[in-house]
Amino acid sequence: MKLEKHRYDDVVILKFTGEFDTFNLPAFSERIDRMIAAGDNQLVLDLHLLKFINSAALGYLIKTSKSVKAGGGEVVLARPSKFIRKTLTTLGLDDVFKIFQSVEAGVSHFHTGEDVGEIKLEGGEYDESLTGSVPILFRPTGSPDAESLPNQVGRIVTLYEDGLLFRYEPAAEGEDPVESFLRTGQSLKLKFRQPFAVKEYYFEMSGSVVEVNQMASGDDEDTPVDAVRVKYDTIKDEDRKHLEQFVRDQESWKAELSQ
Repeated sequence: MKLEKHRYDDVVILKFTGEFDTFNLPAFSERIDRMIAAGDNQLVLDLHLLKFINSAALGYLIKTSKSVKAGGGEVVLARPSKFIRKTLTTLGLDDVFKIFQSVEAGVSHFHTGEDVGEIKLEGGEYDESLTGSVPILFRPTGSPDAESLPNQVGRIVTLYEDGLLFRYEPAAEGEDPVESFLRTGQSLKLKFRQPFAVKEYYFEMSGSVVEVNQMASGDDEDTPVDAVRVKYDTIKDEDRKHLEQFVRDQESWKAELSQ
């Protein structure tokens, strides 16, 4: 995910691009917390390019909104993507934040009666170290036909102690959607790097698909995305130890957010 910071007088505009989830939450929350600690307590979150947010990241934003409000500030949302709107409505959270159709309207909320004009959001300040993602490289195994398929790339959603969940778009960008080859019981070779577990280290293991669910991709409801749950089959003891510790760290983080 990419997070750009813009400023209009005493209002900070944070432009989110990509996917906000458990994997990048520690780094991004630390940056946002520093802004608030430095006195920035009037925040407009520009979410039209945020394709995905999970429960931990959403919980962080809710907790941040409450703490900022307690200090006399406020967090508002501007032009949330269709996915974000649907998520807030589904969870009954659409009344937690004030929502505006434009960044300018969000800023005007803090500057009542003032014509803020058009706000340019190009060339904002951002930390390049925070723009990484957590892709997963995988390929099917178990038969000559399966192993003849090229390596595929997905996006990790959640790690569990015995496996993981990843998202996979069967069609490459710009191509027509195609039927996924992923099925329950399919054996896979997996490779990914989780910097919050072991920096600059790749985990490699084999696993079996235990569940495949299809969902829409962000704003494009016609583009299918597979949510694939995999259980580890063969994994090195050292890798398992690091991943299990990371899962425990995630649970501790979620517990802190719920307090």
